[in-house]
Amino acid sequence: MRIAIVGFGKMGHVVREAALRSGHEVVSVIDPHAQGPEVTSRTCDAASLANADVVVEFSVPEGIEERMITYAQAKVPAVVATTGWYGNMDRIRQRLEETECSIIWSGNFAIGVHLFFSLVRSTARLMERFPEYDPVVQELFHAGKGDSPSGTSIMLGNILLEELTRKDSLETARLDRKRSDSEIHLSSARGGSHPGTHTVIFDSPVDSIEITHRARSREGFATGALQAAAWVRDGRKGFFKLDDMLAELMG
Repeated sequence: MRIAIVGFGKMGHVVREAALRSGHEVVSVIDPHAQGPEVTSRTCDAASLANADVVVEFSVPEGIEERMITYAQAKVPAVVATTGWYGNMDRIRQRLEETECSIIWSGNFAIGVHLFFSLVRSTARLMERFPEYDPVVQELFHAGKGDSPSGTSIMLGNILLEELTRKDSLETARLDRKRSDSEIHLSSARGGSHPGTHTVIFDSPVDSIEITHRARSREGFATGALQAAAWVRDGRKGFFKLDDMLAELMG
């Protein structure tokens, strides 16, 4: 594949290295702020995407709506791994439905994380019958991560909301009050160089059940993003979640 990378922070570097090791060609690296000879453009537009078969974006949420419209108008399939924009999901989806976009998005492209999601969903369905078990989502990330909580934690929280009728909202802020019974608290810690750990805790007065996914490096995110790039550029049209790809691959 001929790949354009949008966003050349830590993950952009990892994606570039993984793509080259896998025999792909990185035809452009687009970032308005990054330095280095690898950066080919400061602007994400049709010209900077002209030679690409697919885009892989690990960028910032600011400007993401315009970038996704650009991908659609340029008819370049895109993998969007940027997080922090989900509050605008409905409006962006509506705009993209008016185009012939080929976009796949996720808060986390590591395949193991999505297996983790499946375990959490199955466990939550069991816990629906045992209300004494109260869920909490905890995460730990490196000090340089730009959003809090992560897109992965929000996805975990939404899975719990879908499966537990006694819960109806997520609380992501610092709590200076008693948490209501219908809330799920998503707590975040930032420090060091940790690539990411997520734990879902079901706690009762007598015991605690924990399910954890711990990333050892950023390679898993890059590998999953490149797999998604191959999938979305294979003639698919629409606005897809990574779940759509996994459902197809797993039959």
